[in-house]
Amino acid sequence: MEQVMKVDNMGSYSEQIVKRKMSSTTITSLILSLGLILLLIALSIYLSGYFNWLVPVALLFLGLGIYLSYYMIKNSGIEYEYTFVVGEMRVDRIKGKSRRKKITVFDVKAIDDIGKYIDSKTGNKNVDKSKHDLVLSAAEDLNRDDTYYALIHDKVRQKHALLFFTPNERTLGMIQPYLSVELKKKFISMKREQENLTKNTDKKD
Repeated sequence: MEQVMKVDNMGSYSEQIVKRKMSSTTITSLILSLGLILLLIALSIYLSGYFNWLVPVALLFLGLGIYLSYYMIKNSGIEYEYTFVVGEMRVDRIKGKSRRKKITVFDVKAIDDIGKYIDSKTGNKNVDKSKHDLVLSAAEDLNRDDTYYALIHDKVRQKHALLFFTPNERTLGMIQPYLSVELKKKFISMKREQENLTKNTDKKD
C-alpha cells in the first residue's frame, strides 16, 4: 500500500495518502480502449498507403491516439487523502495527481461506529452497505483486511453516511482519543485481537 504521511509536532494535524487499487473492470476497460485506439491508428495508416487523401487523417488519428492514451493512463490512477485537523477529518479524491474532489468532512467525535470491514477470523463483512443510503468509498481495496468502516455525519451533504477507508496506525491513533468510551473499548479489543492473530501467524511460520 503506497502511503505518504505528514504529521505536525503537536499531534493535532496529519495527512495520509492512499493509492486506490484499480479493479479488474477498470483494467479491462483501459486495455480495450487502448487496443481500439491502436487499431484505429493502424487502420488509418494502412489505408493512407492506398489513398493519399487519408494521410492527414492518419496523422490526426496518430496525434489523437497518443494524447488519448496519455490522458487515460494518467487519469486511471486515483489517490485518497485523509487530512486530520484537531478532531475533524477531511477526505479528498485525487485523480491523475492533479484533479481534487472533496468526498467528505466529518467530526471524529461524532462517529457512531467504527471497525474492520472484514472480520479477521470469519472473513464475514461487519457492515451491510445495502442498509445505508449514502456510501462513501475512500479505501485502497475493500477486500483487504486493513479496510475500515465508519458511520459518520457527512458535513458536505448534511446526512449520515457509511465511509470505507484504509487508515494507517498513525491515523487511527489520531482518531482514537476523540471517540466515545464504548468505541475506545472496541478499539482496544480490535488491537488485542490483531496482536493475537499476528502472534499466531508468527508461530506457524
